[in-house]
Amino acid sequence: GSEMCIRDRSHDGEEAGYLLSGTFELWVGERHFQLSEGDSFSFSSHEPHRYGNPGEVDAVVIWVITPPTF
Repeated sequence: GSEMCIRDRSHDGEEAGYLLSGTFELWVGERHFQLSEGDSFSFSSHEPHRYGNPGEVDAVVIWVITPPTF
């Protein structure tokens, strides 16, 4: 738990995800979202974004990025 991506990221593409368990924070541009089990999200990867796991347990997210970036 408690892991955070501090730097804003931006790149080509689109992203979407579904939270299987835990809690998850997501910042996209100036917007801030607190997600719980069963929530989903999508956004343009061109927008600056960062994320965090504020809970005591690991968040489990299915995260899709197109085109793939590694």
